Amino acid sequence: MKKIILAVSLIVFGAFSSTVIFSGNQAFADSCSDKGRILTFKPWYDGLTDGSCSIKSPGSDTDKQAAFLWRIVLNVIDDLLQVVGYITVGYIMYGGFLMMTSIGSPDKAAHARKTILSAVIGLIVTLLSIAIVNLISSTIGL
Repeated sequence: MKKIILAVSLIVFGAFSSTVIFSGNQAFADSCSDKGRILTFKPWYDGLTDGSCSIKSPGSDTDKQAAFLWRIVLNVIDDLLQVVGYITVGYIMYGGFLMMTSIGSPDKAAHARKTILSAVIGLIVTLLSIAIVNLISSTIGL
């Protein structure tokens, strides 16, 4: 049963990873959308700029102000989830290091397997969370 769960988890992880890696070119809404990125992190103002690369005013309409704030919140949440994803990949590599250095000790090898399995589960939860945030963002039209 554990092997089936691990195999399904790896398939789901591979599917999400391949869509991220092989997604192709993105069409940016304006010339300022790709500026301010560090690694893969979006700036908090992503999607809130006008044509002159300055942040546009949310206006006095309550709905526009709410959409403006939700855009900022979703950008920050997306970046935080990416940090969590990077940390879980680091734990997978740490578990691999523990596995390599266990030198045949069953206790150390079991601890390494547990670390890797926990990190893979965390990575799957993180990827699903990112998908949910993107779904919410596209559903409410941000």
